[in-house]
Amino acid sequence: LWRHRELVVASVRRELRARLSGTQLGRLWPLVAPLLLFAVYWFVFTELLGFKLPGLAPEHAPAMGVYMFLGVVVWTAFAEGLARSTHAMVDNANLIGRVAFPAELLPVQLVLAQLFTMLLALGACLVVATAAGLWRPPGPWLAAAPLLLLLQALFTVGLGLFTATVHVFVRDTAHVVAVLTTLWMFATPVFWVPSPEVLPGIERWLGLVEANPLHHLLYAWRAALMGGEPALAFGASVARSVAVFAAWALAVFACGHTVFVLGSRRF
Repeated sequence: LWRHRELVVASVRRELRARLSGTQLGRLWPLVAPLLLFAVYWFVFTELLGFKLPGLAPEHAPAMGVYMFLGVVVWTAFAEGLARSTHAMVDNANLIGRVAFPAELLPVQLVLAQLFTMLLALGACLVVATAAGLWRPPGPWLAAAPLLLLLQALFTVGLGLFTATVHVFVRDTAHVVAVLTTLWMFATPVFWVPSPEVLPGIERWLGLVEANPLHHLLYAWRAALMGGEPALAFGASVARSVAVFAAWALAVFACGHTVFVLGSRRF
């Protein structure tokens, strides 16, 4: 990555420019879209449907809207990065076959572009929520944001290298990834809180939830950005979730890179 840093930066810029080219708002879209989405989540779930965590103080009324919005933003960055990475080798087959191109950088640039968009969305959400008094400023765990970004990138790139390599030989891979990602989303606490006090009867499934690496990623991001409040949604250790996801990220990246190295010889 360091040796090809200029190529990576140029590729990320090109990817972002391609997504925004031809639009009226141009570079404002990464800020406008999440702000509109945040407004919708806050209004629909907090004001219209009245979804609230039990026993909250009045000042914590918007908690569910903020909780869901952060989950959607982080999950979307992961899912979009994985989906785009799966097609990376096939879509650039001519480039890989004709020149000595570092093919392992293809998923990296796609994932980095997605993470950049995610950061803009999270930043816009924090500024508006804090300025409007909808939520309190982030807690001390916000200092762990660079580490969470690195781990999320490692996890997504590792999984992307694996699926991109398999997709070269089995073209059904992209469809399988799309289906599994959708199922994975509903099995991850994106729209719900994994707590018996919020969802009675979930106790028997908490073991599976704990085994889900994306649960720990979302939990850490939410705890950092929401300041660990309300306490009902953040009863577990944030440090433990970061450590668990770090182990997953390193293992997935090592596995994905190994599969890529072995498979790329037959590209």
